[in-house]
Amino acid sequence: MAYCVQCGGKMEERIPDGDERSRLVCPDCGHITYENPKLVVGTLPVVAGKVLLLRRAIEPRYGTWSYPGGFLEMGETIEEGASRESREELGIEVGKLRLHGIYDRPSVGIVTIIYLAEIVRGEPAPSSEALEARYFGPEEIPWNELAFPTTARALVDWVSSTR
Repeated sequence: MAYCVQCGGKMEERIPDGDERSRLVCPDCGHITYENPKLVVGTLPVVAGKVLLLRRAIEPRYGTWSYPGGFLEMGETIEEGASRESREELGIEVGKLRLHGIYDRPSVGIVTIIYLAEIVRGEPAPSSEALEARYFGPEEIPWNELAFPTTARALVDWVSSTR
């Protein structure tokens, strides 16, 4: 961000008084811009001991496998966001959400919250965001084709919970 959202002045990077980190500060009005991680929410729908994954139809990581998930929108709860992503990406309604885990990627500023879920309505189907959907048992997960480190970490935890 080159210009202050408060007064339009040119921002400078510096450590504000009383802080320990470099921030964007407006020398004209003193406004400080804080950069914080973004929240990603998703579900691991599980049916008959198998987890539902989708093959991504969008970048980043087009063609790799992940759970339905995406950025939390303003005005929605974490559970609402996770449910919305399942509906948008696979056309399914999920319910009985149970917190599965929280996973971070500090290098890119993302915190991911994943819920175990049951499918309460609909059949998984491809969409503009999913090339295909498939159920995987613990021994069938395509580990070398997973989209993100958080995908792998959530699935490792899920496999551990099935033993």
